[in-house]
Amino acid sequence: MNLLKMTRKAVGLCFALALILGCGKEEYPAVDLFTWKAKVDVTAKAVLSVNVENSGGASGAEGSLKVVDNDINSKFLINPYQSSLYLQLAFPSVQQVASYTLTSGNDAPDRDPKNWKLSGSTDGNTWVDLDTRTGETFSGRNTTKTYNFKNKVLYKFYRLSITANNGGSLFQLSEWRVIEVPEEQQ
Repeated sequence: MNLLKMTRKAVGLCFALALILGCGKEEYPAVDLFTWKAKVDVTAKAVLSVNVENSGGASGAEGSLKVVDNDINSKFLINPYQSSLYLQLAFPSVQQVASYTLTSGNDAPDRDPKNWKLSGSTDGNTWVDLDTRTGETFSGRNTTKTYNFKNKVLYKFYRLSITANNGGSLFQLSEWRVIEVPEEQQ
């Protein structure tokens, strides 16, 4: 009987030792959890500037800062609309933006952007066109549309040039958000 108990203990000990030493252990590749990248809205990191401002100023009720406040119920409005209008984001460090969203204003679809181009710059002087859209419309008020494009270059400045609206004398836009997209996800 003692021999049976000792044998069971020895088998149990051998089994436990085998598990501890890796018997039956599968090999998995080492993964650094912090190297994985995701799409990230980086708009809040930037400083916005525009070349045509609302009469109430940037922080006015419908000033330019409303277009990046992450609130689709506010908007940037200019009167009159000028086809030279651009909105620019300046980042403290380079970003790999390859997606952006635009949200229509709360009224008058003829004030919405129709034609535009998104450009990037490393120095704020020389610009590269990244995405151009023509004939765009929004299906409703405060509607957000996402635009994706390929961009393997990291820029410090992004500029949205609104070259035409939908025929109104005013321009409105509720939100402009830019999304950093890692190259492998484009």
